[in-house]
Amino acid sequence: MVPNEALTRALRSLNFTFKRQADRVMIWKQRGSTLRVAVRRNALHDETYARTILKQAGMAEADIDNFIDNAKQ
Repeated sequence: MVPNEALTRALRSLNFTFKRQADRVMIWKQRGSTLRVAVRRNALHDETYARTILKQAGMAEADIDNFIDNAKQ
């Protein structure tokens, strides 16, 4: 399981900022573009969900694997 704080830190490292909060998700937007990702408002996320969000945000596959390994500890 990946903590929500770790996932939001990873999004911030990819130049994303918090845009707004919807009913069950938080919308994050990348500065200087129209790219947005929606992160569920949970304390913990499973690995496949975190991997999907980071792939949508444009993180490289090797970096995603490294992030997942570090976040689980």
